[in-house]
Amino acid sequence: MKTSATLTAIALGCGCLAGVAQAKPLGQATVTETNNDVRYQAANSTERPAKLKDVVRGADMLRTGQKSQAEIEFEDSTITRLGSNSLFTFDPGKREFELREGVLLFDMQKGIGGGNIRTGGITAAIEGTAGMVIRRGPPQVICLAGLIRILDAQGKLLGLLRPGDTFFGGRVLQISLRELSRGKLLQRGLRHNQAEFDAVIRRQEADIQSGKFLQGIEDEPQRPSASPPPPAQQFKSGIEQLRQNNTPPPRHPSPPTGNFRSISITP
Repeated sequence: MKTSATLTAIALGCGCLAGVAQAKPLGQATVTETNNDVRYQAANSTERPAKLKDVVRGADMLRTGQKSQAEIEFEDSTITRLGSNSLFTFDPGKREFELREGVLLFDMQKGIGGGNIRTGGITAAIEGTAGMVIRRGPPQVICLAGLIRILDAQGKLLGLLRPGDTFFGGRVLQISLRELSRGKLLQRGLRHNQAEFDAVIRRQEADIQSGKFLQGIEDEPQRPSASPPPPAQQFKSGIEQLRQNNTPPPRHPSPPTGNFRSISITP
């Protein structure tokens, strides 16, 4: 019988994994961090405040309130962090996640089998990868380390993401990882992929200083409320979920040369 674990997060958080034959199952997960309002509900039980070392199994639920985050660690050492207004399920036997809404960060070491993250009609196939998945309207996937293959519902390849790439609106774009690194979900770093993540940030900053082009999405002016937000503004809204700091960090100066267009992220 297929079991799935449902974790509901109402705070800030992206997800899932591409299966490899005989890969070790995800198994159960353990709560390793809570921030603000995080609640846990075991199967056939009542909801209560979550505690460190709570074990999340098949039909259990973890829910976070506004401005709250949670982190869980699976038996294969995969780290998953949740943010606001998020809902995802995982199948512990098949190494598959489904993000229904919200934000999820994943950090997986190489050589343990990979997996698939399904959201909004697309699949992010990962292995030895760190990334984020955002579902606030059109799905968005961000690669922080490793490679991520984006597939449609029929398994057709839609894009291949390298570190610093994001898939949004059917396109592969580049995004500033330095900006993302200031978000709540990355404050503790990446256990398995931090060195590669840092190296990509240094490379991006060198490209900016040398004037090389790095594609970005510029903010668009507000449209009348009766009209749907443009794709770029939806993108910005998703990224804003990653920045829940009370005090905005200092902004980087504009690059001296080149046509780099940075993505403005406001808290």
